[in-house]
Amino acid sequence: MDDEKRNALLTQREVMKLTGFRSRTSLYRRSKGGTFPKPVKLGLGQIRWREADINDWMSSLPLRDF
Repeated sequence: MDDEKRNALLTQREVMKLTGFRSRTSLYRRSKGGTFPKPVKLGLGQIRWREADINDWMSSLPLRDF
């Protein structure tokens, strides 16, 4: 993965689409609880997540056994 892609900052909507979370509440609750990457604050109410952190989190999820 190229550096520009790994350094991308995602909006809350983009993170929800990528992860499948259905509510902002779940996203923020998991971030606060430490089970999901914390966002970065850019100022003026702008909050973003590092795409690399989200991808690393998804890669660390256990596979489901059937």
